[in-house]
Amino acid sequence: MKYDIKTYSFLLLLIVALSSCATFNPSKMLKIPADYPYAKFPDSVKIEPYKIAINDVINFSLYTNDGFKMASVSGYATETGISTGAGMTTFKVRSNGKVKMPVLGELPVVGLTVKEMEELLEDRFKQYFVNPFVTLEITNKRIYLFRGGISASMVTLESENTTLFEVLAKSGGVSGGGTGTSAANSSMGSSASGMNYASKIKIIRGDLKKPDIYLVDLSRIEGLKDADIIMHSNDIVYIEPVINYAYTIPSDIASFTGLISSVLSVFLVYKLVSAKQ
Repeated sequence: MKYDIKTYSFLLLLIVALSSCATFNPSKMLKIPADYPYAKFPDSVKIEPYKIAINDVINFSLYTNDGFKMASVSGYATETGISTGAGMTTFKVRSNGKVKMPVLGELPVVGLTVKEMEELLEDRFKQYFVNPFVTLEITNKRIYLFRGGISASMVTLESENTTLFEVLAKSGGVSGGGTGTSAANSSMGSSASGMNYASKIKIIRGDLKKPDIYLVDLSRIEGLKDADIIMHSNDIVYIEPVINYAYTIPSDIASFTGLISSVLSVFLVYKLVSAKQ
């Protein structure tokens, strides 16, 4: 029985050691089962008005007299109808869903579209200005773009109808135009080749606990219709990397060989201790 306990202890040690062994594709993220039911693309392109959310940053401008004079909520006005840096004020939506503005105080804005918030402010400013005209701009609408395990960036959505194809064009294409990939591979010993699969572009949208996941294949011309999907703020775009097996296989073999050597060393120590007993 004593021998069996030692044997089981050794096997347990072996299992723990094997579980820490290096695996293939260490830079691959967000792995999905082969039979995963991807979300279906809409039949037609429909632009949903963006709704203001907590932590949104809003650029605000107020014009009076139908645009002939621009008023500032800080207490001064200019004679131009053009929104300039000096005439624009920035506000942030607080965690309580409200934005705090001079003159008006706190206003609940979460869930409103930009147009609805502009109309709300114009209505509130009527008691202070003649024919108020408000323009708003959400400046922090963005998506998160990951290219395998090599690079990541945030891409600003400059309009409400920005498509995936536009995002890829703006950020350097599927492989990022080679920007920084060679340096990353050489300095980090990455198993990724610096290239990415045009056929495996995932869009992750909505509640991260139960998101909708779309798969876009741009390796074929037919994929252009899917690349026309309108991007939403906080979407995650993940482009799967092409793994450099010329690096991965020798590295994993070396790791496994080192692991076997460590296990054999432990086994020899165990045998020596058992022999002395």
